[in-house]
Amino acid sequence: MSIIDWILVIGIALTIVALLGSAYFLVQILGAQQQIERLKNRRIKNKKKKRVVASKSQQLIKKRKRSLLLCLISLLLTGIFGGTSKYISHYQAMNLTTDDSESVVKGYYLLDDFEEQITIAKEKGDSEEKLQKNIRYLATAMASYGTKTASTTNSKEGQLILNRYYNAIKQIGMNASTQTKNFYGNTQVVDSFIEDIKRIQTYEKAAFSYYKVDESNLSQE
Repeated sequence: MSIIDWILVIGIALTIVALLGSAYFLVQILGAQQQIERLKNRRIKNKKKKRVVASKSQQLIKKRKRSLLLCLISLLLTGIFGGTSKYISHYQAMNLTTDDSESVVKGYYLLDDFEEQITIAKEKGDSEEKLQKNIRYLATAMASYGTKTASTTNSKEGQLILNRYYNAIKQIGMNASTQTKNFYGNTQVVDSFIEDIKRIQTYEKAAFSYYKVDESNLSQE
């Protein structure tokens, strides 16, 4: 697990402990209050016993005050730990994990390089053998996205967006791997794949928009 995952787990555990502490001290308050009421209702004529009862009542009052203070502190800690855990959970849901971030960035460059290579192949701008080798490598890399799935720490919507993007990259990679010898000088095949790339880039932009990825930073690298 990542550091954030550990912090979230610890935060949830502390929230539960603090909440249980609040419940425990509340029971202590109610128990002390009941004992105080019972002592007040007792009619004692013996002075010695009265002093004993009075002393015990004072002890119970102090116990009630102490339990009340600890209960309030526990409730405060419950709010702090619970709020922190909720924030971390929301942060995880709305931000890419390290693996997903790497996959999205890699996918961006793979698509960009693939489009560049098939465009060169279309125009016969380099040797056919070299271009076939480059396209085959890129196609294999894209097809490997079939093994990728969005982290479950993402929101449901985020997972759908990422998985759609990953699946589209996988599909174009698989298709390209069967066509590596057909790109060179073939306008029809290249144009068809470029249309697919443009479609995938709409999925890519959706992922960038949802996770607030600055595409300009990627294009400058």
